[in-house]
Amino acid sequence: MAARRRTRREADEPLPVAPPPGQRRELAWAPPVLIGALALAAYANSLANGFVWDDPIILTRQLVVFRTVGDVLLPPRDIPQFSPDYYRPLTIASYLLDRAVGGEHPFAFHLSVVIGHALAALLVYFLAQQLLATSRAARTGALVAGALFAVHPIHTESVAWAAGRSDVLATAFLLAALLIHGRSRHSWRTTALSGLSAAAGLAAKEAAIALYPLMILRDLLIRPTARRSPAAWGWAYGGPLAAGAVYLALRRAALGTLAGPAPAASPAASNAPLDLVRAVGIYVETLLWPVGLNAYIDHLAGGPLPLLFAGLFAVGLGLATWRWSTASAGGVPLYALAWIGVTLAPSLAIVWKIPDVPIAERYLYLPSVGACLLAGWAAARGWSAATSPAIRGALAAAVTAVLLAALALTVRRNVVWHDDIALWTDTEAKSVVSGMAARDLGTAYQQAGRAADARAAFARALQRHNDARGLQTIYNNLGTMAMYDADYAAAQHYYQQALAANPEAADTLFNLGLAVLQAGDATRQSAQAALPYYQHALRLSPHDSDVEAALAQVFDLLGEHSDAAAHAQRALALGARGQTADGLHAILQHAGASGAGPP
Repeated sequence: MAARRRTRREADEPLPVAPPPGQRRELAWAPPVLIGALALAAYANSLANGFVWDDPIILTRQLVVFRTVGDVLLPPRDIPQFSPDYYRPLTIASYLLDRAVGGEHPFAFHLSVVIGHALAALLVYFLAQQLLATSRAARTGALVAGALFAVHPIHTESVAWAAGRSDVLATAFLLAALLIHGRSRHSWRTTALSGLSAAAGLAAKEAAIALYPLMILRDLLIRPTARRSPAAWGWAYGGPLAAGAVYLALRRAALGTLAGPAPAASPAASNAPLDLVRAVGIYVETLLWPVGLNAYIDHLAGGPLPLLFAGLFAVGLGLATWRWSTASAGGVPLYALAWIGVTLAPSLAIVWKIPDVPIAERYLYLPSVGACLLAGWAAARGWSAATSPAIRGALAAAVTAVLLAALALTVRRNVVWHDDIALWTDTEAKSVVSGMAARDLGTAYQQAGRAADARAAFARALQRHNDARGLQTIYNNLGTMAMYDADYAAAQHYYQQALAANPEAADTLFNLGLAVLQAGDATRQSAQAALPYYQHALRLSPHDSDVEAALAQVFDLLGEHSDAAAHAQRALALGARGQTADGLHAILQHAGASGAGPP
């Protein structure tokens, strides 16, 4: 470290050569416009996608719970299928805004994410410009970084899937905070803006906590002497630190804890270190070669390849550190590689926290910024070192070919996210261990009215590994298909099998109550038999309009009109609609006529 003398400008980086003022004004707008156009072109076909995977759950069962700003900041307890360690009020607010603008049509939910991704790509461009400011080809490198981020296929899960938006939002606001932090001068306005951006990123997804080590690393690696006085450090870090403190306080108030729950199971201690190395290798390989993408990765690939890519990353990080320490290269390559490591680290906890799905492609959205910055740095170096127009032409052609190939892969991958049948057909073909893809494909076939295909998919799912919730899903759906066939005895049998796997499944309890009620022709006696199942379901899922509506029907059959009216009103408040809402209004009318409730 003693050999390092230059800090403001590196030894082997030429002084920047500014273009003539007229040319600078003329061309400054072109790279951002090109990057924005590439991002929109890459995901234009995703605007035709429907709701897939968790989207309907969020729209119909979770958003109805959030009625006020207080609900968004401090979410109520027992929201259906809402993760107990998520605190993402900005992401929830974005869903509510999409619904307010576009109703329940998928277009608005996809459009907002595509726009967010385009903005994130632009922020990558501007960040790369800041980091490469001492390079003669800073704009060229920044253009490559932003364009690659705009079209990289690894982003399809986060952008083409409406529910993947949290990574897009968190990354965009983290980049904004980091850009503001990188300014040479600060004031109360800049520290307030960086603090607001940091708060928004944290409120979108927990991964935005990486902002803080990224700020510190930037100051250490890129401009070590930029901040000299305590006041300068205070202005630079004050806003983001205040935002972090507020976020942690709100998170604790909302969840009762700062960290998530302990894992239900963890891999054997002897395998855990190797599994982490394999996960790093798979992530690095996917960043470099995003082919054969998979929405649900149910195992860590064996063999030497993941270890080779993990080793490649370690060697690159070590080499970049050595070159930076000897002042023979700038800090950008080391910062870019450190970005990948820092932002990927929280995702590695999934390897032991959720061993059934140890890695996921959406976790690479934020780390991919580091890969794009590294590509931008390499492009700037290559462009500066090119000695002839022919060499520059060859470099431009190579970069263009890579971007076009990435664009084509992204457009093609978007189609997989068009609907559940397309998604789970693709995913099941790539599954090795888990029955999850097959059972979700069965559910998609079931919803499409393809009962034979659904049963076949569920049979395939049962031949693979399923956890308790997975078995409950399979038997629950088989019971529902039996209900469609009016085979209520078979339906009850399947529902009992589902509850044997997962006794606390509110959906299955509701369905079993419905099967009991229908088997008895909705008489007073069958209503009495169904009532305990509905009441148990309500205790488990107190914000479910279907359960409230079912209880309204049961109490109406039992002649308890006051209770029927109360449950009917709660079901309507929770968003019951269509024929269910018509039936609830009839119950209210009945209750009003009997003097037990409002007409």
